[in-house]
Amino acid sequence: MSVVSFRPDLPLAGSPERTVWRSVVETADSQLFVLEKIPSIIYGRKRRIAGVLKELSDQGLQQAGFYLPDVHGEFIPLIAHGLWQLCPYVGGVVLDRPAYVMDGWRGDAVAGFLIGLHAISSRNPAVFNTPPFSICAYIRDLFATLSQRNQTVAERYRPFMDHLEKRFFPERDRLPIRFCHGDLHPINIIWGKRSIRAVIDWEFCGIKPEAYDLANLLGCLGMEHPQSLAGPFARRLISRLREAEIFSHESWNTLHDLVLAIRFAWLSEWMRKNDQPMIRLEADYMSLLLEHRQDLKSILSRAA
Repeated sequence: MSVVSFRPDLPLAGSPERTVWRSVVETADSQLFVLEKIPSIIYGRKRRIAGVLKELSDQGLQQAGFYLPDVHGEFIPLIAHGLWQLCPYVGGVVLDRPAYVMDGWRGDAVAGFLIGLHAISSRNPAVFNTPPFSICAYIRDLFATLSQRNQTVAERYRPFMDHLEKRFFPERDRLPIRFCHGDLHPINIIWGKRSIRAVIDWEFCGIKPEAYDLANLLGCLGMEHPQSLAGPFARRLISRLREAEIFSHESWNTLHDLVLAIRFAWLSEWMRKNDQPMIRLEADYMSLLLEHRQDLKSILSRAA
């Protein structure tokens, strides 16, 4: 393969934060790829993710994408004192925000992806086995850090923490766990005109509560506009997943609280960036989720 030019004119989806450098490149035969230089500190995890994506792709989940190995079968070879990885470039249709939340076909498409991911990871669990992620421990650690850094902000978030301690954390051990994407939301999807072309940014994939991806995506839809939680995207997504019966009764029964819990992961992102407006907005959104907890639970039930 011979790279003949860089293509800065082509947009790159996903976060650049976990790469040293990246660019779209074009080969002599006019193929397009994404070339990334990887920090050595995350080499092990990136290599494992590349193996997971290969398995998903080999098993038929083409939307997962894949990285190309070199002639020795290495996904992240050491070249010129740098660690590099290469994957096909996938272009897409720009997401029309926030109008996309009213597109029912997107719910069908995401449900199809999650059903496929569930099926493949169930057939060969050893490939996808990682230490389980404890969302309870994660939230407790995050809240302790927040309390040390800013007591005023911590008090703003205390009602959400108290609710989860009382209503959700005791149920954690009853929830089935499964391999999840870990950061599934509309921006991490490369959309076609009426399809999903690729799902990107698998950095947080691993063993989590089985409805984790659904809850994260629903929370992001609600952040676009709270009414979208009762809109066509969400309704079609939930309805098809219920029909597929891939989640347990316990997972459905606690889904509304899992949505709230995962918002703490987004709070962590705002804290890392010291994004004060988003920290305040997140608190407002979590207040809305908590205040309308029963309404949300009813919506999730009616979608069936």
